[in-house]
Amino acid sequence: MGRRSEGPDTPGVSRDSDRRGAWVLAGAAFGLLVLAVILPGTFLEKITWLNSGICPQRPDHTYFIEGRQMPLEARMAGIFAGFLLTFLGLWLVGRGRALQWPSRRVALLLAGLVVIMVLDGLNSTAYDLGWPVFYQPQNWLRVVTGAISGVGMAGLLLPVVNMTIWRRGYLTPSFRRDREVIYALIPALLYALATILGWGPLFWPLSLLAVGGVVLMLVMFNLLILAILFRKENAVSSFYGLLAPATLVILFSLGQMALFAVLRFALGGAQAPL
Repeated sequence: MGRRSEGPDTPGVSRDSDRRGAWVLAGAAFGLLVLAVILPGTFLEKITWLNSGICPQRPDHTYFIEGRQMPLEARMAGIFAGFLLTFLGLWLVGRGRALQWPSRRVALLLAGLVVIMVLDGLNSTAYDLGWPVFYQPQNWLRVVTGAISGVGMAGLLLPVVNMTIWRRGYLTPSFRRDREVIYALIPALLYALATILGWGPLFWPLSLLAVGGVVLMLVMFNLLILAILFRKENAVSSFYGLLAPATLVILFSLGQMALFAVLRFALGGAQAPL
């Protein structure tokens, strides 16, 4: 269970030239493309349906851009887009395999971002129930607090998943300093701003970032849980070694989302038949 840093020339690090995982990924992508074409409804209707078991999709909690309702409510769009953007940013700066938990100070800052969203959510829930509230809930607050919480969730979750999945990784935390968290907040807040402004051409990029974040978070949790259940911790040594299991977990996660949508309908939560 190695915990040392690896680089391109690190002895003993498998380069895993077996690229069968790429064919698995390509086959799965082709199958999903076929499903996206043959299933009834527009693409927006399909992804809205797929997310209906995860998000209530209440119109008054959701942004409309040029008359089109986003597939996720404002808060959830912010959470999942912020999570995805932070995840991508960490990989771009070489922290994708970070194995260490952030320092206590940074971890508290990341957790604080999540707590801010939770407090705003509780205030919003109290308002919906007709209870006294501290302030009037607003969609712009939902998407902003959601987006910053996505940064916190990504920074805290990524090392946990890495410690479970990778055989070797980088002996560094996801965020080393406070200012790095501030840098990560910039794209998340730009996402929130773009959503609030509601510029028409950005409808699909904003929607797909949010939906992609849903899939990514589910995949990370499922990889974590399945690796522990099947005692496959620290089994992956390279990117290509991750492709096949990750592709199967993506398909499993999409199946979960579809199941949640059906269950919501069965329990009287509307949406369902596609």
